[in-house]
Amino acid sequence: MTTKCVTNLLDRFGNYNIRIVIVDNASPNGSGQKLMDYYNDNNLVSIIINHENLGFANGNNVGYHYVNEKFNPDYVVVMNNDVLINQDEFLDLVDFDYFNDDYSVLGPDIYCKEKEQHQNPAHKKLFTLNELYNLEHYYSKLVKHPTFYYWKDKIAYSKIVSKVKGRDQKVFAENVSAKDKNVVLHGACYVFSKNFISKKENCFCPRTFMYFEEDILAYECIRDNMKIVYDPELKVEHLEDVSTNLSFSSEFNKYKMKNFEFLKSVRVLIDMINKDSTQKGR
Repeated sequence: MTTKCVTNLLDRFGNYNIRIVIVDNASPNGSGQKLMDYYNDNNLVSIIINHENLGFANGNNVGYHYVNEKFNPDYVVVMNNDVLINQDEFLDLVDFDYFNDDYSVLGPDIYCKEKEQHQNPAHKKLFTLNELYNLEHYYSKLVKHPTFYYWKDKIAYSKIVSKVKGRDQKVFAENVSAKDKNVVLHGACYVFSKNFISKKENCFCPRTFMYFEEDILAYECIRDNMKIVYDPELKVEHLEDVSTNLSFSSEFNKYKMKNFEFLKSVRVLIDMINKDSTQKGR
């Protein structure tokens, strides 16, 4: 999947002034070394091999630091290895949007063929503190009694999560073709501009391991007056959970991990909001 993703980038954008950095996050199948050997003679591709799985947030932060320190880029595109950019004008549109919208973070239309679903925006509004407490309560139950809830709720989220997370879904379906600002973007593909790079040491909150990064990122950007733009003219294809599925021998183990990490990340955002509120009140 990774070589398919990189070949696609090189074929489309090899004549642009680009560099590709692959972060192998302690893959269990030895793919890091295989990728290093495969791209050994390609000066456009660098490989970083993490010796432990740092999770989604810090795995990406490693690549983000490396790119910024080594190449001083105008933009950093952070994307999953299961994302394909099949649009020749993608980088030109990245430039166009920056000059017209002066964004800090840009998100494309992310289409998942498997689910026949457009995944951006993830949702239009930030979670309220009350909604976050509801999520914390819900995931606490899942973590405490994983076997019971796995069989009870194998396919869909509970009514509480569906109500909270799905509150804007009808709006998204109607407006997926419209440009929007300061929405919560899906985590599979981001474009970070100089506006963001110059201010933020990390692209994702280093306190999380996996999940909810997009909500925390959106909160921090809106809090710090850094503009988020969703542009449906930018298009990518998402093949969904290739790396995560490889890491788990059973759906049940993945289910337990997902709920545990969601709970931790929700608590990070709750803590962040409460601390910010306290500081404002002083």
